[in-house]
Amino acid sequence: MRRDAVTRRELVAGCALGAAAATAGLVLPPVRANAREPDDDGKSAEARQCGFLMNVQRCANCGKCVEACRSANQTPLRFEARRRIVVYRDRADRAHPVSLSCMHCESPSCATVCPAAAISKGPGGIVTVDETRCIGCKYCYEACPFEAPRYDEVSMYKCDCCRSAGVQVGDTPYCVRACKTQALRYGQLNDLLELSERVQRIEGPTKPSAALV
Repeated sequence: MRRDAVTRRELVAGCALGAAAATAGLVLPPVRANAREPDDDGKSAEARQCGFLMNVQRCANCGKCVEACRSANQTPLRFEARRRIVVYRDRADRAHPVSLSCMHCESPSCATVCPAAAISKGPGGIVTVDETRCIGCKYCYEACPFEAPRYDEVSMYKCDCCRSAGVQVGDTPYCVRACKTQALRYGQLNDLLELSERVQRIEGPTKPSAALV
């Protein structure tokens, strides 16, 4: 089954958001998020890629996901939260808020360019940062197509699906738990993409683990 993808250029331009306008009111079924469960063939699903799904028609721009992210990860107000809401406008000049964070790309450019080997991709496909190794060179910020890296006085930090906040691999991050409209969802990427033919994976050379509907 062919599925149209969304490039970063299209995302910024709002084209994908305009196309997703027809999905207003779309209710998606539950998705299995736990990447530690065995697959049907008995093999461990530990290495399966997890990701986020953003429903642009359901986002109320309430900021609860950002508040939950900041609280769970104890991010001081003087620093940017790991998650942010960006408002895009489609061709009809309609505003669409989208909740964004690290895309946990299948081929993360941030890890490729890091001279200190501080960034790695682990279980569940989650990209994490070893803050003790980070030298603050900001090469990762320059390489990231989605401007995910943030910096404090010590090192780079970003979304790690709340692993540093105690959430186990595959379990639901706090930002998703805080979303009452189901505008933000989390699970195994393949499962998210199969929820509806209207789901469009965000496309790019780094293969972002995120999709829009």
